[in-house]
Amino acid sequence: MKTRLAITMSAGSRSPIHEDTLTMSESAHVFSVTAQEFHDHVVEASRETPVLVDFWAEWCGPCRQLMPLLSQIVEDMDGQVKLAKVDTEAEQELAQQFGVRSLPTVMLFVGGRPVDQFQGALPEGQIREFIGRHVLSEIDKLRREAQQVRAAGATEQAMDLLRQANQQEPGNVEVLLDIADLIAEQGDLDQAWQILESLPADTAMRDDVKEFKARIGMARAAQSGPPEDELRTRIESDPTDCEAREALAAKLAIRNDIEGALEQNYQIMLRDRAHNEDAGRRGLIDLFEMLGDSHPLTRQYRRKMFGLLH
Repeated sequence: MKTRLAITMSAGSRSPIHEDTLTMSESAHVFSVTAQEFHDHVVEASRETPVLVDFWAEWCGPCRQLMPLLSQIVEDMDGQVKLAKVDTEAEQELAQQFGVRSLPTVMLFVGGRPVDQFQGALPEGQIREFIGRHVLSEIDKLRREAQQVRAAGATEQAMDLLRQANQQEPGNVEVLLDIADLIAEQGDLDQAWQILESLPADTAMRDDVKEFKARIGMARAAQSGPPEDELRTRIESDPTDCEAREALAAKLAIRNDIEGALEQNYQIMLRDRAHNEDAGRRGLIDLFEMLGDSHPLTRQYRRKMFGLLH
């Protein structure tokens, strides 16, 4: 005669239930597993698709609440994750193997091993958040594949994948940023700029987006205008030529001479605040966005800028 494994419930108490209370319709995504099936149906299967494992028992009240919710969430996700149900009364050794001490316990297997778990009957939103931390959406899969093929040099294939993602979720800002970045790499800075200008206000305020936009703006400015040698000659002849300084600052920033670009923008601000709607100050701020607040050059030139403002 088997001895019941000493498992406690994380909430609620034992209560009699009807024999069919936990009987759930099984599918390709939701199924029961035994110890003999566990390696193939959970461990190996999780190398292809994440697998939730619900350790439950008939006498567990919270299990009765949780299992239908888990099943519905998994069915809603339509193949992105699977649910394997382990009856701990029948599979006590399996529960012991994974250190299950309270019910319900839900583990998530990814890549052949358990990567996360929770106990108790969580609300739906928390369960979806738990799964979402480890399961890629179709959009994320397309983005990741696009990054991989782009790194291999297949930029057209990468763009096709990103267009597919954009068609599925036109408002996904991460996809739009990926598209803008790829377009900019291909040299169409104006179109990349248009995409950045169309982003929602909350996205536009993100540090990474502001830095990206600053780079694109400078790259656009650097594409036009005279060569760098000619601009330097103009400045040597006339140190007040703020138009030449503005163009030179953009060219220096693009070739990563950030300190040189900062100095040119500072000189513009020092000599003519009215030039191109305070272009010197705007140029400094763009460069601060690129460097980040903690960079020594940001701190140095921010102090110099504030000295002119006050």
